[in-house]
Formats: sequence, C-alpha cells, structure tokens
Amino acid sequence: MTPELSVIVVSHRSAAESAACLASVREAFARESVAGETVLVDCASGADEAARLAALSADVFLPLPENRGYAGGLNAGLARARGKILFLCNADVVFLPGAVAALLAAAREPSVGAAAPLAFWDEGLRLRLPPGDAPRLGPALARLAGIRSRGLEHRRFEAFARESVRLWTAGGSARHLVGAVLAARREVFDRAGRLDERFPFEYEETEWEDRVRKAGLELRFVPAARIRHRWAASADRNPESAARRAASRRLYREMRWGRAGRRALERADAMPQAPPDARSVAAPEAAARPGAWIALSTNPSLIPFAGAPLEEPFRLPEDVRRRLPPATWYLRTFRASDGFPLETLRWEKTA
Repeated sequence: MTPELSVIVVSHRSAAESAACLASVREAFARESVAGETVLVDCASGADEAARLAALSADVFLPLPENRGYAGGLNAGLARARGKILFLCNADVVFLPGAVAALLAAAREPSVGAAAPLAFWDEGLRLRLPPGDAPRLGPALARLAGIRSRGLEHRRFEAFARESVRLWTAGGSARHLVGAVLAARREVFDRAGRLDERFPFEYEETEWEDRVRKAGLELRFVPAARIRHRWAASADRNPESAARRAASRRLYREMRWGRAGRRALERADAMPQAPPDARSVAAPEAAARPGAWIALSTNPSLIPFAGAPLEEPFRLPEDVRRRLPPATWYLRTFRASDGFPLETLRWEKTA
C-alpha cells in the first residue's frame, strides 16, 4: 500500500539524534493512525556511522557516497519517497504527541505550500525557537547610510517580536519558515522545484520557500504541531559547518539582491551593532513579569530570537546552556501586546 506520508530525515554524523527522531516518528504513526514511511539519508558520514544508521531500520536507508549537503540529502530522499505528503526533517528533532497529525492536516490544504511546527529548544518545553525570519536588505542599507537610532532599532524589534508571538500563540501565514521540519505535498515540489544543491548548509529552505510563495502558495506556521529541536547539537560537532553556512549565506544574498546587495550586507555585518542600552549580567535569567516575554539571541539586533513567556521567573534551561557555544548572548524583555522593549541584557558565555 502506498503511504500517505513520507518522513525524510537527513543525517550527517548524527546517528544518536536520528535514532530519537525516527523513534518519535514511529510512535506518532501508531498513536495517530498515520500510514507513513521513514526515509533516512546519510550524507557520507563514514562506514561506522552508516552502520549505526542502518541498524535503526528505517523503511528506506540511503547512504550517499558524498556529502551533498542538506539540500542534496533531501533531494535524494524525495527521489525514493512514495508518500503524497512529505516531511523534510533535520535529524535533531523529536516529534511530540499530535505534531504529525497537525502538520498533515495543514499540508493537505490546497492553498498551503509548506507548513512548519512550533519548535521548543529545551526539554522542559518552555523556550521557543524562532518561527521564521525573512531576510531583509533595508536595515543593512540604513546602517551603511548612518541612519541609526535607538527608536528605529526598537521599532524593527517590536515588529519582529509581535509577529513571533502571533505565530507562536495563534499560528497562521508567515513570510518564511525555519526549515527544521517542513511539510508539503508532492505536487508543491512539482510546481516550485526541488531544493537547490548549491547551498552547502542552510538557506536552502529559505530560497525554496521564496519559490513556493512565488507560486502563489501559503507558508503556514502550525503551533498545534510541537517538536523539540536540539538546535546546533549536531552542527557544532562538524568543524566545517561555519564555513559552509557562510558560503550559503553569500550565495543566497547574491541570488536575491545581486552582487552589490550582497557586498552591502557584508559591509553592514562588519559594522559594530551592540545595543547601547545593554546591561551586563552574570547569568541568563529574568524575574517574572506577567504580560511580558524574554528574547535570547547572539545577534545584537535580537533578530531573530528564541523566546519564552515571563509568567514565571526565567533561567536559561541547563540542557540548552550546556550546548551553547562561547559567545556574547543578548537577552531582552518585551511586552507581548506590542513588542515594546523593556530591558536589554548582555551575557558572556565563556565555556
């Protein structure tokens, strides 16, 4: 019998994460009465890793002889998948109860080109990862022109914060979706095409979503579909990830805005952006503040950010803290109603 759903999981040196992901998918198939199959793709992780993945007993296992990147892994999986609906899935995600059924329902709608779940970063399911972030050229050009003010930066943040809270709480249409899990009908790929394998790491889903929107289809965020995403857990083990991400960012910017736009964005990236009102703190925490949220980001603009409501005191979950790379992290409390910034903090993660 042809399955309705194919879940394609792409792994690169991520056998442990792939095992947890596939287990959660199988549980969902049984619990939610879904006729589905699992397709596991390994992007040239080596013989030992391939043996560990083969032992996971996916319905289809594809060990690729070369690392074609996430886009190439997904395309290989798409070529073998049989389902009418396809989930494109990072290895480091776990589907929570009801997530598969909720994403299936959204993907079945003819107007929807792709649907994405609400992703939690921590095991306690409090800290939400960004629902999406549409790249923009305007703010970078404003910085280059010297058009900077605290009010302008705050208005940009307020707009992003309002949109993030709306999607996290109510869901709906989005300009872009984060690609940890994307659900789409096979016919969407017939209309928009497959993923562009010139992107070695990240931005492949952003460029594909641009094509989905140009085809007149909606990008839908579905908060009823909940996953846990151990963001950066596997990427941090791969020393080439930073260089591959930089190459993808450069390619996407040039494809969308041309060489001049790409160069402008790179110059803007090099400019100091630290928020002048940030107060240094020894720990990433905040007091309870009903009606407010907290944002966490390495980006000085705090766009995009992970967020959590402040109905109770916040302290960065220990399972997330252990995985964070050393960096300067910014935290900002803001009003949920309008995104207005209340306080900005700076925390140095040293080890």
